[in-house]
Amino acid sequence: MGRIVLVATIVLILLIVSGTILLGYAIYWTLASFLGHSPSINLPFEARLLALILLGAGIAVVLDVMRYRRPLDVLVSTADTFTKLIKRKPLAEKTMRTEPFVPKGPYAWVRNPMYFGVVMLSFGIGVSLSSTPLLLWGLVVTCWFWLFQIPVEERELQALFGETYSEYRRQVPKLFPYGKRYRPQPGTRQA
Repeated sequence: MGRIVLVATIVLILLIVSGTILLGYAIYWTLASFLGHSPSINLPFEARLLALILLGAGIAVVLDVMRYRRPLDVLVSTADTFTKLIKRKPLAEKTMRTEPFVPKGPYAWVRNPMYFGVVMLSFGIGVSLSSTPLLLWGLVVTCWFWLFQIPVEERELQALFGETYSEYRRQVPKLFPYGKRYRPQPGTRQA
């Protein structure tokens, strides 16, 4: 995959992050205008301090994901997915995406652990700074992942890994882990 495509993907990711932050602020300003006052929150110091746990956990999850998926692999697969969408190519085409299906580590507990880590980070930042716009950013990021990013990626993963991914999807929660863990069915082949 060419450097231009990878750089374009990084720029697109930064635009998405910036856009979601701006949308959080736009919602805040709209609420302030509608209410006639700032819908600010003033969290106690203890709550803000506890937000550091969210931040630390978010960082830990993202770093744990990197044990199973190298950052370059993540970037290449993201670029590949965006390229397929832009060029309207079939999602089942492997093209540059060569990663195998590996439901281990954090992937055994949640289908999208990196996004879960980012959600924890965004809410952790909002709570630690006691910032309404940044808490709204966390909400926007969560909606982005839930309504757009994850459905697109899951259609691609379903096309690439078939029944193995279907079984995994039936067992493991989408974005928020809640105790269910992936257990391959006897005879299930890891793609």
